[in-house]
Amino acid sequence: MRKILTCIILVIVSLLSGITPNIEGIMKKSETELADLDIELKNLDENMQNIFDGSTVKNETVMFLEKGEAKDLLFKIDKILSVTSYDGEITYVEGVDYALKGGQIVCLEGSSVPCITNEVFYNCEDSVISVNHDGKIVPMYWGEGTAMTRWQVNVTYTHSDVWNGYRQKCSADTLSPFINKLIKGEDVTVMFYGDSITFGANASSIIGTKPYQMPYTVLFTKALADLFGYNIHFINTNLPKAATVPDDYDKGSSHTITYINPSVGGWSTEDGIENYDTYVKPFIEEYGCDLFMLGFGMNDGGLAPRKYCRNEKKILNSVIRQTPGVNLLLMATMVPNPDGIGWYGNQIYQEEVLIDCSDKYNKAGVPCAVIGMSSTSLSVLEHKQFRDYTGNNINHPNDFFSRIYAQVMLQCVIGYENMK
Repeated sequence: MRKILTCIILVIVSLLSGITPNIEGIMKKSETELADLDIELKNLDENMQNIFDGSTVKNETVMFLEKGEAKDLLFKIDKILSVTSYDGEITYVEGVDYALKGGQIVCLEGSSVPCITNEVFYNCEDSVISVNHDGKIVPMYWGEGTAMTRWQVNVTYTHSDVWNGYRQKCSADTLSPFINKLIKGEDVTVMFYGDSITFGANASSIIGTKPYQMPYTVLFTKALADLFGYNIHFINTNLPKAATVPDDYDKGSSHTITYINPSVGGWSTEDGIENYDTYVKPFIEEYGCDLFMLGFGMNDGGLAPRKYCRNEKKILNSVIRQTPGVNLLLMATMVPNPDGIGWYGNQIYQEEVLIDCSDKYNKAGVPCAVIGMSSTSLSVLEHKQFRDYTGNNINHPNDFFSRIYAQVMLQCVIGYENMK
């Protein structure tokens, strides 16, 4: 009787908050526990080794404007192991091209390390982004494709200090229905629906240049496959402007993760609502959905956070109605370039409303967690400049920051602390 009364109360609360409850989920919530995880960290690809733990960082990107410039990285450098071009084709020489000084990396005079120069960076014709530089509003350098990464280099180094910035909370207990399916070896479907970042914009594999790193959604899904011994079947949606997918990932397993990503660059939550019946509904009808990640936000910077949240819930409620047992992930977007005039809006406030939204879903019996990339990117900006880790200098990650996206997502869903 008490359980029934609890369900009735939660249904009323859910209706008042605009959330469609999962009645079956409510009834079973107290009985759902995370099974024992038996996964090994060593099974992860090196791109998914947690950058915020350990003492070595591989291929952290940095961009020099001028020769002689000294740059901070995420950690204070103890020893530089290598510096290479972004595509990995060129290896630079310590003492000739760069030096270590006071925990920073310095681009030496006469270096062959690419430097864009202040003149080019702060005087970009036909730019879509401006900046206040030396008391003047000037057009700032930007670009898609390799416009930014041609000027970035990879630094691999050791450090002895620890990360004191934001750390993503592990939500494995919350997402136990999905994780338990992986532990049992059941086939599962994961879907990602969002904007250009979730599409994979500026990932080198999408651009078609070396090192051909996959978008963060693929990195995350591959990590699940590696940890739990799965193949991945990538669904080509054949939808206009939707994300492309790689070939299937075949490990010879009898278990399969079906991957679906109908994300489109430039879309906002309103586009997500308008196109749901074409871009999401048919795929859930055909393949089901065990884990659904909603990745809008960057293009909703002009919306009030509450309006943004209402739009997100419209999409999520549609998913829940189609597949009541689904587990939800809400991606709080990285913040755009804080120096760019006109681009930095309400994105910074979205994470807070997503957390509140997630709490309400969980109370209604729908497993839901938030991936805090807003908080993560703000912490990174305390150590690095935006141009060091962006793919377009406005609002896209490069390969390095896509790795961070994937790692923070994996920390949310599985938790590095749960890996042996």
